[in-house]
Amino acid sequence: MKLSRRLFFKIMGLGSASALAPRILLADTAADSDDIIISVFLRGAADGLNIIVPYADPDYYRLRPTLNISTPGSENGALDLDGFFGFHPRMQALMPAFEQGDLAIIHACGSPSPSHSHFEAQNLMERGVTDNHGSVDGWLGRYLDYRMDDSFSVFHAVGMGNASPTTLAHNASTIAMSSIDDFSLLAPEGQSAEITEILRELYAGDSLLEKRSTSTLDALESMAEANPGQYTPENAAQYPDTTFGQQLLVIGQLIRAGVGLRAAAISLGGWDTHEGQAATLDNQTDELARALAAFNTDMGGRMNNITLITHTEFGRRAYENGSAGTDHGHASFMLAMGKNVNGGQVQTDWPGLRDQDLYGAGDLEVTTDYRGVLGELISKRTAGMPLELLFPDFEQPQPPGVFF
Repeated sequence: MKLSRRLFFKIMGLGSASALAPRILLADTAADSDDIIISVFLRGAADGLNIIVPYADPDYYRLRPTLNISTPGSENGALDLDGFFGFHPRMQALMPAFEQGDLAIIHACGSPSPSHSHFEAQNLMERGVTDNHGSVDGWLGRYLDYRMDDSFSVFHAVGMGNASPTTLAHNASTIAMSSIDDFSLLAPEGQSAEITEILRELYAGDSLLEKRSTSTLDALESMAEANPGQYTPENAAQYPDTTFGQQLLVIGQLIRAGVGLRAAAISLGGWDTHEGQAATLDNQTDELARALAAFNTDMGGRMNNITLITHTEFGRRAYENGSAGTDHGHASFMLAMGKNVNGGQVQTDWPGLRDQDLYGAGDLEVTTDYRGVLGELISKRTAGMPLELLFPDFEQPQPPGVFF
């Protein structure tokens, strides 16, 4: 059936966000010197003290008499990491990566910002600044801008979800997608080619809108040609059947399809545990660990040129509250996964949990600025960029030693 003018404009009447489903950026096949960077944001303030448990610090049990994770060897006890710290028991799936040296844990880290607002703290961390007067670009976006050249493909940066994350905000646009199947032109069956041709004619000029529309159509055609959905997980990897798990699977598919991915950002929410924390963390840590472990297994040797990093806007208060939960705190933890991390250990300048060691109203102190970890990542796992451009208001005392 020939596409009628009326049908065409009916489709266009759905709006540009619907007719041109993806939101675009630029990208290319990553240079050999640059790792593909996967940023995982744990939204809601993940409790570092019950995820990376300081079971050998006696004050931990004093501050959390009912909410604590028991010592290794006991029922539902922590999984011993180094004789002082242990994983939450539902993080079992990540133990092989840790033991093989492919997973590094950074504790008592975070932003020096005192903010206890989720929205503000997330925004500041994604931008890599400590106050609202800093750069509006994302820290990973600034890196992409610095490295940008004509070799970048349209898929160089991908944000998983319905909108482009602040982490990837930069001069070019970022593709946002929820799944491979959803990344398509919303057109009647059999008429995509005809509608694409009409759209190219309609947006053939040099304005910003026309250029972005053309880039979107290029992305759609590139995706169809690469067909990432044809790639199934390798090495018997099994991703959780959850939104987060399936979105990590998509990132793996894009990498194997060779569409030129350089950076991706993905989020796992649900970490705000003011009450009923034990059950929530059981579910959250299980999903996180199984998804990250599946990605690591699936990528196999590709992890020589992939680094996955997790962060959260702030941690939880050191002492439990009266609702079987914890309130907003300060320091938390990060995970770094790849073949070039200084893994198999918990890296920390542990501040302690005595009352006199706590920050503010009773929080774990930040002793490692998260920007130091990310700065070292860019410095050692890519061709690099000046730290003062990556994090304008940060001075690195010395690299934390997370990456080779």
